[in-house]
Amino acid sequence: MSATCSRRMWLVQAWICVLLAWGIAQPVAGAPTGIEPYIKMRWPTGGRLSPDGTLYFVFDPDGIRQLYKVAPGGTQKDAVKLTTFPDGIGGYSMSDDGKWIVCTAAVGGSEQNDLYLLDTATTKIEPLFVDPKVVFEAPEWRRDSKAFAYRSNETSSADFHVYIYDLASKQSKKVYEAAGSNSPADFNRDGTKLAVTKYTSASFSQIFEITLADGSVREITPKGEEWSFEAVGYDNTDRNFIVNTDYKADLKTIHTIDMQSGAIKPVLTDIGGREVDWGTLNEDRQILAVGVNEDGYGTLYLRRTSDFTPVQGPTLAKGIVGNVNFRGSNMLYAFDNANTPGIIYKWNINKPTEPGIPLTLADTQGIDVSKFRLPELVHYPSFDGTKIPAFLYLPADYQKGKKIPFIVQYHGGPEGQYRPSFNRSFQYFVAEGYGVIAPNPRGSSGYGKAFIEADNYKNREKSVKDGIWAAKYVIDQGYTDKRMVAAWGGSYGGFMTMATITEAPDLFGAACNVVGIVNFQTFLEKTKDYRRKLREAEYGPLSDPEFLKSISPIYKAERIDMPLMIAHGLNDPRVPVGEAMQIAVALKKRGVDVEELYFPDEGHGFAKEENRLLYYKELAKFFDKHLKKGA
Repeated sequence: MSATCSRRMWLVQAWICVLLAWGIAQPVAGAPTGIEPYIKMRWPTGGRLSPDGTLYFVFDPDGIRQLYKVAPGGTQKDAVKLTTFPDGIGGYSMSDDGKWIVCTAAVGGSEQNDLYLLDTATTKIEPLFVDPKVVFEAPEWRRDSKAFAYRSNETSSADFHVYIYDLASKQSKKVYEAAGSNSPADFNRDGTKLAVTKYTSASFSQIFEITLADGSVREITPKGEEWSFEAVGYDNTDRNFIVNTDYKADLKTIHTIDMQSGAIKPVLTDIGGREVDWGTLNEDRQILAVGVNEDGYGTLYLRRTSDFTPVQGPTLAKGIVGNVNFRGSNMLYAFDNANTPGIIYKWNINKPTEPGIPLTLADTQGIDVSKFRLPELVHYPSFDGTKIPAFLYLPADYQKGKKIPFIVQYHGGPEGQYRPSFNRSFQYFVAEGYGVIAPNPRGSSGYGKAFIEADNYKNREKSVKDGIWAAKYVIDQGYTDKRMVAAWGGSYGGFMTMATITEAPDLFGAACNVVGIVNFQTFLEKTKDYRRKLREAEYGPLSDPEFLKSISPIYKAERIDMPLMIAHGLNDPRVPVGEAMQIAVALKKRGVDVEELYFPDEGHGFAKEENRLLYYKELAKFFDKHLKKGA
């Protein structure tokens, strides 16, 4: 059996993987290059302005995400690289005075993040917390810029506790210890109190306030009740804490919590029937920016925190707004849609009628992205009549009634949502004559509490059927035929891929499972300790092995009779690579065509460009081989 090996990647048969780990592999020629310019499109993300006007962002012109800066008055071509981590940067957080940046970085996609402190004046980087067995992450700066809070599982592999690091003393102190997934959320004005979020599941999270002088803790969310509370932050008076919550409702929206009485009050009463995605405050806590989910699109709203009356925002096209943050009178935001990459803009809140100024450019590899196809939002009926939202992409020259190869792409999560953003791979496949449908089945976020909980535990089958009915929909509408449809997804989307092809094998002609679950018992046993409780809340507990077996595609592998492609990182902490190997071995025993792609320097996804290129080249070749023959 053959194996393809390059400096960072191996294309291998499952049973050879251990041998490859010992370095036994042989290089062979590369794959087709038609998809390469699409995948190599790139643009900066995560923009932040320092007080002196320096722009910071994350970019990957060398194929690996690093931190860059552009001096005031400069342009993107003048950008200076600040980090050189071998596996790139995970993220960064800047102090309010702009003098310090905390960077997170991990090795080989392991997600075992370490913390590094960057002095913006000298660009010197100092390692603060580095341990391959521990996760350090979620830095949250105190407003005086002299300390930051973070979370770590160093004293309990299954639990995240909260710490504060003091820059002057270079000492760290644990300030909150409790079981579960706890994260720092916000300091009050004088830094004497810290809000902490405890996340139990997508529909249950709490907020606690720590008085740092004596370590006392009080819950500011309703005790004994299970709602989702996402922290936005203290208002400008510290008398209220602003949250995004579904409290006593189905859809999440912005509320205030009175810090004395505990009263919880909805404040965006003019935004009804739509779910709020996020909220963020400006520096003096007098302006609140809110992202509202409107059928998958993301709309920006601005409010005064004194009375939550509207503030005029920039004029934007239909798409998705994100990366919103403030510096003085300036607001940074990123905007994208299906034919617009995520450009970072600066907009002056004191000049509301003026448009945002683009601060970054996208490298589109010479492709005219303005001609990219915009999707159609459809709602197809599932097995029980429930209408499932989905985004449908068709080629520009599509003629009604023509049968074309189709891809059903399942998102991860499951508490995720497919959004109609700039999607390079979709546009390549559409340009090559494919149709694509991206459904948001039960369990997806963005549609309220009832919808996100509709797939929990014993209801897993309903979500899988929603995925199957997406394939039925494009067949019934005459876009394609049975066996001309591919199932494709990553993480939970990988599970959906495997579940749909085992429950409805007659519909699909090929499938690609990326870092997906096939055996819920082994997945829960081997996923990182700090993830297990969160995932049991969604999928079911290890104490119910019979149910976990009933929803695991590995036990229905005999139904799979179409070619399968598997792609996985060897360092995946969420869905260990053994999930991929199990299904590969099971299918090989039956003689089913399995193509495998394993990356020794990746985890739950493919962060390095050269790895992504190999994966997408193989994927395009795989779909063409097995779907276009019937077109």
